[in-house]
Amino acid sequence: MARYFYSLQFRLVLGFTVVLAMALAGVSAYVGYAADREVERFQRQQDDSRTERVQRVINQFYNSRERGNAAQLQALLEQAGRISNRRIIVQGRNGEVVGDSHLQLVGRRYQPAPDAGVLPVLVGSQQVGSFAVIRDPVAEASAQGVAEPVAASLVSAVNRSLIWTGLAAVALGTLLVSILSRKLLAPVKYLGATAQQLGSGDFSQRAPAEGANEIRQLAVAFNSMAANLEDAERQRRNLVADVAHELRTPVSNIQGYMEAVKDGLLEPNEGTIETIHGQVVHLGHLVEDLRLLAQAEAGALQLHRIPSQMPVVLQGCVDAVRPRAEAKGITLTLEADMAMPYVEMDSTRISQVVNNLLENAIIHTPEGGSVTVTSGTDQGRMVRVAVADSGT
Repeated sequence: MARYFYSLQFRLVLGFTVVLAMALAGVSAYVGYAADREVERFQRQQDDSRTERVQRVINQFYNSRERGNAAQLQALLEQAGRISNRRIIVQGRNGEVVGDSHLQLVGRRYQPAPDAGVLPVLVGSQQVGSFAVIRDPVAEASAQGVAEPVAASLVSAVNRSLIWTGLAAVALGTLLVSILSRKLLAPVKYLGATAQQLGSGDFSQRAPAEGANEIRQLAVAFNSMAANLEDAERQRRNLVADVAHELRTPVSNIQGYMEAVKDGLLEPNEGTIETIHGQVVHLGHLVEDLRLLAQAEAGALQLHRIPSQMPVVLQGCVDAVRPRAEAKGITLTLEADMAMPYVEMDSTRISQVVNNLLENAIIHTPEGGSVTVTSGTDQGRMVRVAVADSGT
């Protein structure tokens, strides 16, 4: 379980959950703010609507042909105040209060607050007074004590819906991301398991090329690397076998001569010593070849390139093995254009390669056969060297 908390899947799920929660929190905050603003706008519209109704009622009272007295105006204001939960104050032209829904300011002068909405009382087109509609905290509190306002109930319902919807979205999103990440990361897990098997030495393992395009490309590249490692391991084993075979011959010969001298079967004369020396020299050549091969594989083999003539280098190689070829009755031929231009190369390394090819050709060519060395230019840009024999 502890390993899961350090896994890539857990980090993906956790990251998505955090991002989703932050996004939902931002949306909830914005929606809550917008809902509050909308409630405020709705309340302002309600206030404006109440004020318009009060203004219409007062103007109708003043413009009525059967215009009532101050008592009727007072009764009208008290009724309108109870309905609208507002305090209504009517003033005459001289600023004296002629009507107050609370009966407190009648007959007094009243200076409305700067933020109070004061509207004119019109008889026809002539202003005969003014009135103010003021919020009544006592009436509003009494109304809220009876029933919660619709606007506040709406905001509360919106907030509850956002909370439950957000929790459900986070839970569902986390579940979906967990499932999807498990599916997407399955090839990566297989890749890790395959890498562990490769590390243990099983180079035949391959990762399934499945999943998203990037993961599929990663699996293909990994399988290509595994194939290269398997091929390198096979070449290493073949090289070890070949080296063991090549070293066994001179070592066995030296051992045989030494045991024969020890047992008195051979005299330790100059011929015997020369034979053993030849095998030791051959063994030294093999060891040197191994050293050069190790340097080449490590990229540490230094090449000394100088302008040289390929036919001259090939002629030296042919002359070096000609005695062995003639001893087996093999015809050794060099076909090269002596007018070939100079080539920038390491003559020593090229000679080693050609000598090895000629040695193998002479070994595998029967008596009376032929070995031919040819050289030419490939479209004037590359030099081509070939060693062909009549053996099998």
